[in-house]
Amino acid sequence: MSLGPLLPGRIPNSLLFTRSLQNLDRVSSEYLRLQDQISTGLKFQNIGENPSAAIQTIVLQQSLERNEQLQSNVETNRSLLTATEQALGDIGDVFNQMQTFILAGLGDGSSPSEKAQMANEVDTLIQHVVNISNSTFRGRYLFGGSQNTAAPFSISKTDQAVRFNGDLESISSYVSLDNLLGNNVSAGDTLRPLAEVDGTDIDPALSGSSKISSLFGGDGVNLDVIEVTVDTGGGPQTERINLAGAQTINDLITRMEAPFAGDLTVAFDATGIQLTPAAGTVAVADVPGSRTAGKLGIASAAAAGITSTDLNPKLGLQTTLASLNGGTGIGPTAGTGLVITNGSRTSTVDLAGLTTVEDLFNAIKAVDPDTMTGFTEDGSGLKIASRLSGVGFSISENGGTNASLLGIRTFDTTTPLAELNQGEGVPVGTGNDLEITRRDGSTTNISLEGAKTVQDVLNIVNAVDPGVLTLSLQTTGNGFTISDSSGTGPLTIGATDTATKLGIAGSEDGNAELIGANVGAESAPDLLADLNDGAGVPVGAGTLDITRRDGSVVNISLAGATTIQDVLNTVNAVDPGNLTLSLNASGGGFRLADNSGTGPLTVADNAVSTGLGINGTEDGVVPIDGTDPNQQRADGVIDLLFRLSTALRSGDNQSLEAIDRKLDAHLQEFNYQRGSVAGRLRSLDEYANSLADQDLVIQEAIVEVFHTDMPAAITEYTNLQVSIQATQQIAAQTLQLNLFNYL
Repeated sequence: MSLGPLLPGRIPNSLLFTRSLQNLDRVSSEYLRLQDQISTGLKFQNIGENPSAAIQTIVLQQSLERNEQLQSNVETNRSLLTATEQALGDIGDVFNQMQTFILAGLGDGSSPSEKAQMANEVDTLIQHVVNISNSTFRGRYLFGGSQNTAAPFSISKTDQAVRFNGDLESISSYVSLDNLLGNNVSAGDTLRPLAEVDGTDIDPALSGSSKISSLFGGDGVNLDVIEVTVDTGGGPQTERINLAGAQTINDLITRMEAPFAGDLTVAFDATGIQLTPAAGTVAVADVPGSRTAGKLGIASAAAAGITSTDLNPKLGLQTTLASLNGGTGIGPTAGTGLVITNGSRTSTVDLAGLTTVEDLFNAIKAVDPDTMTGFTEDGSGLKIASRLSGVGFSISENGGTNASLLGIRTFDTTTPLAELNQGEGVPVGTGNDLEITRRDGSTTNISLEGAKTVQDVLNIVNAVDPGVLTLSLQTTGNGFTISDSSGTGPLTIGATDTATKLGIAGSEDGNAELIGANVGAESAPDLLADLNDGAGVPVGAGTLDITRRDGSVVNISLAGATTIQDVLNTVNAVDPGNLTLSLNASGGGFRLADNSGTGPLTVADNAVSTGLGINGTEDGVVPIDGTDPNQQRADGVIDLLFRLSTALRSGDNQSLEAIDRKLDAHLQEFNYQRGSVAGRLRSLDEYANSLADQDLVIQEAIVEVFHTDMPAAITEYTNLQVSIQATQQIAAQTLQLNLFNYL
């Protein structure tokens, strides 16, 4: 720094003094500034010292802090995914063990006791997988989704099952300024803990309150300006209408009608909107840059009326049940509803009085807390899921049609045969697919070749003997019901592979005899007093009360009877040849038969009937109700472990083969997810390296702008020390007073 000259001569002393102090102040300030820079290592302490550099520094420091947060996110994500990868590796080992057990259990290579031992080992694997699935990292459960503060898996208290308590949400964090990366793995992708029912499209009708954002399956419409021309005969009126900001169909209608003062009516029906002029024609077009009319399907040349395309509103919680199925609703709900079977729990959902989809969801979860509710991915149907692995799940009717009309009945006429039995399907076209011994004693063999759906099976069977041999769906519950009015004998469906897979193999005995208990009745002459180990029969204590198969009731007094023959004679005299009582040759009791009709035969429980051992009911000619062939399962590793244990204990090779196929499919998806985790970890490594490089660049920039250049500062500082000393000496010499200063 240059120093101003202190000129002697005729310059006043005061000026010399001032100039000297200014020079000293200036040099001292610079000296102190350098002293601060050297002691703090920073070029400035306040923004005012260097505003431009200060602003640059603030921006750079903000970038550095943001970069440090991103680095922290990357490290946290890397730690979480590394822990997840380890857990998935442990579960992968379980898959390998399961495959080993399946191979060992198939066929006759292992004894029943060995298979039972393997089943015990599988049972321990269930708890092992639950423990792995409840893995944590820094207090966070890895597979709980957003519900990651509590264990996502637990053993069910009501079933031999495992309950999923979490959700399937993804958790992401920023790893760069514009990139989010998931740091968890959904249990739905890796463990498949839910038995899901994806409902069919139930087509909610359009309403005035339908949100614009819900149209077209939830894609919505970008509303803009349209041009509407109405010509009622007095010349065209053209208006540009700005639809932007309209929230509902009612908003849309109001804006379109307003400019025309009654000359245009806009209405809606179940599928869309209609524009109708009071007279003449209406035309609609998009203005340049707008696509609103085209998207709504109302762009049209002049016409007597314009109808939009199907606006297809998406389902939502506030969608009314009455609006479903194009506005026809879900049928009568009083006394009907849904039947939900979830493991050992069967619950009836009362739909009476419910208004919205949200009401329905609340009602389902109220009767079965082990369910989850939501919507299908495309928003067109309902999704109901069971949280339980290890048990079956189904939704059926309760005497009405609500489940079908809600699109969530798990066994319906449209169900493909290939989906039955957890996707194992039903073999058809194998020859005599169904072998039926009918009530009249005849045999009917039916081929189901070509059948693809449940309705196809119904059509084929019901065409065999129309109105007599009938196959239908159960009105309450799921499964087939088969009835035969050809006679009163037993009805038997042979246990073919097809019948077994359809769930209808079995027999119903028709008008069978009511077989009494063993009371010691061996021959007709035996005394009644000797029956029941000498306790006898109190024949005078009342009557034998019989409700016959035709619904009539007979009350038979046995007073005075002393022998078995007396009882036989008295009963057989009531309706000879139709109501008959005889001895059961091998059972030590009585046999009661009745051919008055096809209904149940009942002997009321009292002292007389109990003494004779014939109290009870035989149900007569009733349909065979099959089992549900389409129970939904979670199909995840835990569910497959439960099924593997059961199959090993029973030695069921067919089930073991089916489990093996399921396991292979699950393992393929599981390995894909493991690969996804590995891919994310590689990405995180790349992000970490990139952020480290950025961090270095930012820090270098901060050093350049904000940090002191120590060598230069120290050199300048040393020079200033010399300058200050010189300035002080010059000032002292210049300002020294003597006698001549006063001359």
